[in-house]
Amino acid sequence: MKKLVLLATGLAFAFCLPRDVLSQNKVTRSVTNDAIEKILQSLEVKFQKGERKDKDNNVMYFDFTRGNSQVRLLNYGTDLWLESTFDKKLKLEDVNRWNAEAKFSRLVLVEEKDKTVLSLESQLDCLGGVTDAMIKQYINRFDEEAKKFAKFAK
Repeated sequence: MKKLVLLATGLAFAFCLPRDVLSQNKVTRSVTNDAIEKILQSLEVKFQKGERKDKDNNVMYFDFTRGNSQVRLLNYGTDLWLESTFDKKLKLEDVNRWNAEAKFSRLVLVEEKDKTVLSLESQLDCLGGVTDAMIKQYINRFDEEAKKFAKFAK
């Protein structure tokens, strides 16, 4: 009898939850571009969408500003990639030191034809399952990493 009462209470509670709360708990193994747009809007982030051709498919990206950093979020469907580039000069030893100390990002020294830039990056593998709340946390965590890097690079 107690189990039946607990089950009925749980079901009643689930039906009373707002729809957006339930969607934050829905686990998916791939992320749609519409889902990314809704998540960015819920974070009150103004963004520009674009598309680039990758080896096998088209990849949608979302450019936006967080704090003092320009950020690009790339959606590969089954994984997400955040990156922010900086025109700062750091020694390779400093890049390695950042990578040894950072928890949620990596710093890559990218040598282009006429200049060298730093790319602060983070990936989220979605194949194991993600929720909207996890993606929001991923974006917010990257924002914190970018702030820490700005202090590190001074």
